[in-house]
Amino acid sequence: MVEIEKRHITSAGMVSIITPVFNAEKFLHKSIESVLSQSYEKIEMILVNDGSTDNSEAVCNSYAITDERIRVFSQKNGGPAAARNTGIRYAKGDFIYFLDADDYIEHNTIERLVMIYDRHHGPDMVMSNFNKLEIRGELVRQRVTFCAGDRPFEGDIKELSRADMVDYVRHFLRHPSNHLISYCWARLYKTSIVREKRIFSDENMRLFEDFAFNLKYLKYARRVIFVNECLYTYTMHNNASASMAVINSNSLLHDMSIFKKSTTAFLESASLMDSADINKEIGHALVHYVIIFLVRSCRQIAGNNKKTIHDEIDNLIRAPILRESLRYYSPSRGNSRILPLLMRFGLIDLLMILGYYKACKRYGKP
Repeated sequence: MVEIEKRHITSAGMVSIITPVFNAEKFLHKSIESVLSQSYEKIEMILVNDGSTDNSEAVCNSYAITDERIRVFSQKNGGPAAARNTGIRYAKGDFIYFLDADDYIEHNTIERLVMIYDRHHGPDMVMSNFNKLEIRGELVRQRVTFCAGDRPFEGDIKELSRADMVDYVRHFLRHPSNHLISYCWARLYKTSIVREKRIFSDENMRLFEDFAFNLKYLKYARRVIFVNECLYTYTMHNNASASMAVINSNSLLHDMSIFKKSTTAFLESASLMDSADINKEIGHALVHYVIIFLVRSCRQIAGNNKKTIHDEIDNLIRAPILRESLRYYSPSRGNSRILPLLMRFGLIDLLMILGYYKACKRYGKP
């Protein structure tokens, strides 16, 4: 293997790469090695072992012993948000970069982002495009569109103003799949903004914590630079991960409420929309996400959990926040039109059958 030349080519400072770790033993080596091979040398890696029950902690410690750039912190299991918050508290860098333990980055990822930061005179965030490694092994480059009605961005660099970011959030609400704003990873955050404005992930959230974190941060951002290079690879898994597990309706409803409040606050701060339009766009997005989580939950249907899934769906579709949101759902091409109708009329058995069919078609049988 040819050794990668390490060099510091910009005036910017250290980057703290924060990785929450929970039972990621199978993937950790590739993720950590992708950091240690970075061409940008001013980095530290903070591995937060979030109550793993496999050998993840031992893997983390083995790397920390041999490389002083790695620090390991262990805590009781609190979820990715709690682990990221621990990393924020201990970060020494001028920038924060989140990397999930089952994902990996290109060898020049940090160098490219820092170089762009310098070249564009210190924007408040620099984010890159990403690849998605599908369950079947296909590597898919994401196509990024920033405003409703626009064609996917094909250029190299795009600068987003405050108004552009509001447009992007609204576009996300109308088409809430695979948007950069949905994730915390693949971008440089300024540590100074995170610390001074006390921006932390909501540790009580399990599904929309990344989006809520980004809205808190973007409230104080005036310029964002997008780099149209796939410098991060997001890995899908054929297992019962947090996003693939049987739905917990109370947890989902809790997160939906926070999603609505945080999005409303962000859009109202821009003073560009009235409350009716805000409710309509948020309502559509919430139903879109409910469909995704219902389909993934139905993928787990087996003889011993049918009643549990049935009861969770029943609790969900009776909730006022979903009943109101269903009024605003307007499916575009490729989106489900039948599932929202089944929710509206409480036809749970049919919903489960159709959900299972769609899940197996999209993700494969469990």
